[in-house]
Amino acid sequence: MKYLIAFVVAIGALLLLKRGQRQRERDIGTPRERGPEPMHPCRHCGVHVPASRCIWRDGEPYCSVEHADLG
Repeated sequence: MKYLIAFVVAIGALLLLKRGQRQRERDIGTPRERGPEPMHPCRHCGVHVPASRCIWRDGEPYCSVEHADLG
């Protein structure tokens, strides 16, 4: 009987974990759903940075706050 209870609890925990994982995927989307992200070269050093991580100053993309401060 104790093995049956342990089995049911384990299955319940796995189902809860799987549901949480599906919810996170829906919230953030998978890379295939979002598509490729545009890359911008840093105006100071030229390193290409994803658009979502760029630091923008005066309409110009920078890879970091330090490079944005240096201009």
